[in-house]
Amino acid sequence: MKKRNDYRVYQSTNRIGAAVWHIKIGGAKGQIITTCRSIEQAIEQAEQLNIDPYYFCRGDTIADRIAAYKTDYSKEK
Repeated sequence: MKKRNDYRVYQSTNRIGAAVWHIKIGGAKGQIITTCRSIEQAIEQAEQLNIDPYYFCRGDTIADRIAAYKTDYSKEK
């Protein structure tokens, strides 16, 4: 699969003045895909999105959510 360069990281500030990093598509004035609080996390997510544009949608089927629910609570008991 071809690696893209569509998703890029841009630094900004939130409403209290703390630094945040936006992952955007379409350049600096483009659409914000997600916001991260650390540059390392933002870079990692942008790289994964450039490899697979559906990265955030993976593992979001009903069967996946049921399996995660059963797995998480079965460890506590």
